Amino acid sequence: MHRTTGTRALRRLVLGGASLALATTMVACGSDDSGGEETQAAESSAAEAGGDPAEFCEAAVDAEGAIAMGPPIDFETATPEEIQAALEEFGTQVEPQLAAVEETAPEEISDAVTTLTGNIREVLSTGDDTIFEQPEYTEADDAIDEYMLAECGYEQLEATGVNYEYEGIPETIQSGVVAITFTNEGDEMHEIGLARINDDVTMPVEELLTQPEEQVISMIELKGVAFAAPGESDTTFMRLEEGRYGAACFIPQGTTHEHEGDGPPHFTLGMFAEFTAE
Repeated sequence: MHRTTGTRALRRLVLGGASLALATTMVACGSDDSGGEETQAAESSAAEAGGDPAEFCEAAVDAEGAIAMGPPIDFETATPEEIQAALEEFGTQVEPQLAAVEETAPEEISDAVTTLTGNIREVLSTGDDTIFEQPEYTEADDAIDEYMLAECGYEQLEATGVNYEYEGIPETIQSGVVAITFTNEGDEMHEIGLARINDDVTMPVEELLTQPEEQVISMIELKGVAFAAPGESDTTFMRLEEGRYGAACFIPQGTTHEHEGDGPPHFTLGMFAEFTAE
């Protein structure tokens, strides 16, 4: 469940060049008519009965983890038709997790969940990611983040991005679900992309980031990403198993909210970190 803005909603999260698109929304679903009717019915029932907060928290984290994997397609080389087909198929694949989020949503945030669901359905149906810039989307996203931070009881970590490094990331983090709030105190767009490094990989993150794309993909498990414009924050909830993790910013130097920079990725300038979940 993260805020995405404009093209960042469908942009790639690249760890050594590996694609991850549609990586930063809490809810999404397929666009077939029968599935939509069933989901709307589940939303109505949940809103009337009021979902269980603990079940909702776990369902939301599971949905976010499923979405973080993204559809297996190269958004830079695929045709618009291929991209749309991939988005629709991806929505179908994550539908069970998303239906669980809707079914368990507590009454006080059921409207926000419904708003996000409807917005993501529209994106998957039309490919129009400007929906993520609309106030109704960001307000709903903020409401759900605030609810989960206050009610779910998860470990919380506050990380800060500056030009060009991370601050506040400890060497060790408690395993389990962690709420990571990323604040951008730099003057460019920044992100924190996270991946678990496979147990048999011993090279440090700095070296791992220089490896060829295919090799990197075989060495990691993508977990998710948080984006933030200068002066803003973004929260993501991740289930972190024990092991070693890498964090990095892949946004090109010079990128602002209105303009994508043409400089090197921020991680090449030192914006990366490594930590262990215990």
